[in-house]
Amino acid sequence: TREGTHSVTMGDLMQMFDDKKSQFDAWVKEQPPAVEVAVAAAGGALQGSVLGYTLGLVNQNLEKQAASMPNKPATMQGGSFSGPPKVLALNLAVFSAVQSGLTLAVKKYRGVEGNDDIPSNMAGMFGAGMSLSLCTNLVGDAPAAPGQTKPTTPAGYATDAVRTGALFACLNGAFMKVGQMFTGKNATTDVYYYHTNGMLAALGLEKYEKNFKRGLLTDDTLALLSDSALKEIKIPPGPRLKILNYVEASKKHMAAYAQTPPAYAQPPAQEQGTGMTHA
Repeated sequence: TREGTHSVTMGDLMQMFDDKKSQFDAWVKEQPPAVEVAVAAAGGALQGSVLGYTLGLVNQNLEKQAASMPNKPATMQGGSFSGPPKVLALNLAVFSAVQSGLTLAVKKYRGVEGNDDIPSNMAGMFGAGMSLSLCTNLVGDAPAAPGQTKPTTPAGYATDAVRTGALFACLNGAFMKVGQMFTGKNATTDVYYYHTNGMLAALGLEKYEKNFKRGLLTDDTLALLSDSALKEIKIPPGPRLKILNYVEASKKHMAAYAQTPPAYAQPPAQEQGTGMTHA
């Protein structure tokens, strides 16, 4: 390499991409919840369309190879994950958009963070399964999967959509639950948040445990909590008032306890006469 020139490596490009993505993610988190949900849905649609189109090309290639074989093997001829590339791209774009957007919307509504919240993910998969069923049955002319009958009436569309959504949600919830059991998540309380979690449980605000962990507000910061600190970790006004009132009451209780003289410092009570005489 000549002096004064700089060659861009793949690592440099990946680092630039990660930096831009981090900046974009930070910008999205500053936007209203509706914008966050819309961005998540758009990203899901883009990923789903690319995956669906690629899967469609693979299916076409497999069908061509199978057609040239003497004993033609069975190929995927029906169902939501069959069909030409454009149809599969549409199906998976709708599926991924609804799954990403709805999951984030439920998380925002429930006030939880992270990717391990089972109810939010199950809700997202239920909506995604329903949308996939409707999209498959209403768009395109792909036949039903083996052993199934394609619905032809509004009641049939609705029944199949609910059944598909429930199946996707149950499978997703079961897989996540088993994964948490094997990884040990939620098995023990983090020692750095023992008193914090106890306070939130006493106030009925357990859903904000992840907010405290995200902001690194451990037990040793409880006495330093302020309205601005709680606002920084996106805790709403009502819960903020409850938490600050709890902390203030705890401070007063500890101050009163500290001012109480210990039992050994109190003068012993004078013995009353018992009427007994010593020999």
